[in-house]
Order: sequence, then C-alpha cells, then structure tokens
Amino acid sequence: MSPTAKPPLDPDLLECLVGVMDPEIGLSVVDLGLVYRATRDESGIDVALTLTSPACPLGEMILEDARERLASRFPDAARIALDLVWHPTWSPDLITDRGRRLLGHQPKEAA
Repeated sequence: MSPTAKPPLDPDLLECLVGVMDPEIGLSVVDLGLVYRATRDESGIDVALTLTSPACPLGEMILEDARERLASRFPDAARIALDLVWHPTWSPDLITDRGRRLLGHQPKEAA
C-alpha cells in the first residue's frame, strides 16, 4: 500500500459506528464521511475520525458514543484506539450517497 493510500474501512466497524450521530446535522458519522480509518486485527481496533468543524462543541460526546458502541459490540478487542484527526479537512463532498439521500439530495453518481 502506498503511503498516501487509505486503508480499507472495516464493514463491521462501520456498521457499529453508523449509530453514532452528529446531533447538529442528524446523520451518522459514517454517512457524513467523518470516518477516515476503521481497522481491526488481533492487536485491537483503530478508528480515526474527524468532525465537520474543529469548533464543533459536541466532539467529545461523539467520540465517547463511538468508544462505547465499539466496546459494546467488540468486547473482546484488546484495545480500542479512537483518534480525532483534522487532515484531510472534511468537506460535504465526503458525504456518502446514502447520507446525501437522507438529506434529500441526489447521490453523487446521479448528480
């Protein structure tokens, strides 16, 4: 994998994180495209996510919700590492097609 290639997002982790909502927008962190890394192996779970804005007052609440959901769904994980990252900067272009539909917009592929 090249240094700039993104690791694949583990579908089981994404399924778990789809319940973590951004309360200001009303969409999950997954649908908003805020999850940049979601991997797991024998050493544990690694998730990197961002927020729609560095000034988001609910960031700690979102991170704690994610941590609790992961711990509940994967109780045998040796470790759960959640990193809040700011690069790359989030933009609405990262919203998934499902998220776009939930917001009442056309999916990117149809736009």
